[in-house]
Amino acid sequence: MSAILKTLTECWREGHKVALSIFRFLVPIFIAVKLLEESGLIPYLAMPMRPLMDLLGLPAELSLAWLPCVFVSIYSGLAVLISLAPQLPDLTVAQMTVFGLMVLIAHGLIIEVRIAGQCGVAMPFQFTLRLLSAIVAALLLHLLLEGFGLLQDKAVILLAAAPTSTWSEWFLEFVQSIAEIYVIVCAVMLLHKGLTHFHISEWIGKALGPVLRMLGISPKAVNIVIIGFTLGILYGSGLLIKETQEGSLSHRDALCSISLLGLSHSLIEDTLLLMLVGGSLWGLLAFRVLFTIIVGAAINHWYPALEPFAFPKKKENA
Repeated sequence: MSAILKTLTECWREGHKVALSIFRFLVPIFIAVKLLEESGLIPYLAMPMRPLMDLLGLPAELSLAWLPCVFVSIYSGLAVLISLAPQLPDLTVAQMTVFGLMVLIAHGLIIEVRIAGQCGVAMPFQFTLRLLSAIVAALLLHLLLEGFGLLQDKAVILLAAAPTSTWSEWFLEFVQSIAEIYVIVCAVMLLHKGLTHFHISEWIGKALGPVLRMLGISPKAVNIVIIGFTLGILYGSGLLIKETQEGSLSHRDALCSISLLGLSHSLIEDTLLLMLVGGSLWGLLAFRVLFTIIVGAAINHWYPALEPFAFPKKKENA
């Protein structure tokens, strides 16, 4: 019993620390969205993204939730989504799965692309790869779901705020949303502990290992990618940066590994977050992994042609 209490306490402390760091930018986002709602500017701000979102079968207003994900983090985008939910039309599970797939592939690019740069890979290449991959994957999934009439039920957004007419009602909804996010962050920390304790991450790694080796990734890089897939890009990239700076990995390994990590990482925790806003597990996880493998195979196959663009040009000595 004491061991269980100790584990729960550690998870709460880690979750509390992470939640406080998240709230620093979540609170201003909630307030900004409310002000935009009151001003009636939300439809006009979403207008430039309407052609792309129409192509993907999504309301233009969802772009206001995706863009914070792209440049900041998943949590910032979810905060916008929660605030926007009362103004959005009824969304289907298919639509939220397509949106979730975009978020999972292209989020936190400002930080994560800089991590790729530390691995010796050109940052513009990785930024373009992540952004275009998110759009292409979302389009393919949208066409698949629409073509076969799949996941057309109404999405259940568990964290959605209720419509409010006064600032006092909004404040109560705001406090409730913050409390729900706090609980979710602490639960994610507990899940992370559980995955490690029961060796679930290792099982996932064993299943993906043969596929990664078929893509031409060396055994040492395979282990690094698996860590990033299951535990997150920060964990995997830390090892990747170390190995590349020490010259233990080839340029091909560095490019293929960081590209795979960019497209698919934190497969369990991040997937669960997007399921909470109505996404489907098979679309968010299975389709994402399949798409990542196909893109990884393409990068490995066309590596000689991609190499001049994928790595920074060396400056010639004067």
